[in-house]
Amino acid sequence: MPKANSTQLIFVAIAIVWVLMIARAYMDVKGTDGLVAVVPQSEVQSFARQELDALQTRSFEGDLELCGIIFETSDQELGVSRPTSGDQASCDISFFDEPGMVPIASFHTHGKHSPQYDGEVPSMVDIESDVANGMDGYIATPGGRLWHIEHEVGVARMVCGEGCLTQDPSYRRCAGDVIAQSYTVEQLAQRFSDSSRGC
Repeated sequence: MPKANSTQLIFVAIAIVWVLMIARAYMDVKGTDGLVAVVPQSEVQSFARQELDALQTRSFEGDLELCGIIFETSDQELGVSRPTSGDQASCDISFFDEPGMVPIASFHTHGKHSPQYDGEVPSMVDIESDVANGMDGYIATPGGRLWHIEHEVGVARMVCGEGCLTQDPSYRRCAGDVIAQSYTVEQLAQRFSDSSRGC
């Protein structure tokens, strides 16, 4: 009989653990919780500039892109996910969907300066990814430029020019390169296919 009681106690304990796991999973359900971002875009941009500037040196030293998500909490505070390390020319931003936090923008660096990589402007994938994810994006370049991708219109606009963020010590300005103040995906495709730039 004691053995039967022990078995029953084990089953009861397993049932309790199972109920607790289900309850916890329910409490941690990720999805829409009715939160709407209210922090003004100017504050988000200033926050993105500060966060990206702080990542520049690490990005140059590792010769890799660093990326993440800027979010707003239910208390209207801005925060960032832990930066993810990519490689020399890409970074996979993990899906972000946490209760009580609204993802409002992606951010990433462009790593170290390379003559083989047109890193002073966003890539077509940069714009396309933000449009697909339905949120704006911010990009820091080796030359210290900051770009803002407006996902609703699919346009990248330069927030501030060369040297406004920490600059890669190995960065060299290309005399034959003219960088526009804004780009669409189509304009970037034309830029990348133009062999007359000489850089």
